[in-house]
Amino acid sequence: MDAYRGVINYLRWEWKEPKIFDTFQQIVVADEKLRERFGADVRGSFPDPPDNWTLKIDPEENSYIDEWGIKYHRPSGGFYYDIARHPLESASLEEIKKYKFPDPYNPGRVKRLKERYKNLYHDTDYALIIYCPTGGVFEHSYFLRGIEKLYEDMASNLEVIDCLAARVAEWQMGFWDNVLSAIGEYVQIVQVGDDLGHQDGLLFSPQIYKKYYKPREKMIISSIKKKTNAKIYFHCCGAIYELIPDLIEIGIDILNPVQIRAKGMDSRKLKKEFGKDITFWGGGCDPQKILPYGSPKDVEQEVRKRIDDFAPGGGFVFASVHNIQANTSPQNIQIMFETALEYGRYS
Repeated sequence: MDAYRGVINYLRWEWKEPKIFDTFQQIVVADEKLRERFGADVRGSFPDPPDNWTLKIDPEENSYIDEWGIKYHRPSGGFYYDIARHPLESASLEEIKKYKFPDPYNPGRVKRLKERYKNLYHDTDYALIIYCPTGGVFEHSYFLRGIEKLYEDMASNLEVIDCLAARVAEWQMGFWDNVLSAIGEYVQIVQVGDDLGHQDGLLFSPQIYKKYYKPREKMIISSIKKKTNAKIYFHCCGAIYELIPDLIEIGIDILNPVQIRAKGMDSRKLKKEFGKDITFWGGGCDPQKILPYGSPKDVEQEVRKRIDDFAPGGGFVFASVHNIQANTSPQNIQIMFETALEYGRYS
């Protein structure tokens, strides 16, 4: 929100309070005029919430509870909501097996979705994407269980890991069956994901990934591809170089956000080794150092380098690496997109 406000003020445009696209991350729906100015050629949304749950933010505590029973809290002065309570943190295996998940087939999720996407499909030339409202199999497991507890389970209680992975995967397959039955013919991109890395490596061993999470993600992707011809866009943060072959193997078409400052994620190396098998969506400008703290010239040089590395032969969709942070200069944001528009066109 803060970075967006800064750009609107920098351009001296009238401020109109934007709709929040993602409450957890405080991502806004950008003004259509701004999207056009910066060359955004993709449109999309989350499915609607179920008809038996409504987002209610407690104004005193600045918190909310989602449909899964996960509690989120935004601290004073904070930019995002943090997870404040994991409903399965103290649960036994039997309690985890019995915990009631939301209904993936709730009709409210798709009640207005088909008309929205059908109109975009017929009335515009934009590529259309649909987003998943939960994290991936690993990520949503720790949203429910807590990251510390899930790591304990990896060390001493693998039945819990297996149970949660299976239940989350089953829910996601039902969710996508519901959503894509409504809009599968209209979308070109389906977004899924699982954050598997940090700045310097993986969040857990590749052996755990390959035994418990990879098979479930393959099942989800296979089920999606039975419902639509859309490409599979996989969001996965961090230093995930060693898992990219696995992601390609399970059917991922597009990798995002391509965290080029993370260990082993050199843009030229990634393109050389994997560019024939996967599209890179992101990786266009580093938002950890260059975009917020560099000069406009630094930003221009960064964008040109990443285009030089990723674009040859196709298979590159320009975007910043992940979300543009609140302390980012609006001038640098403008320079990033203008450089991409000037320098990044395929002939």
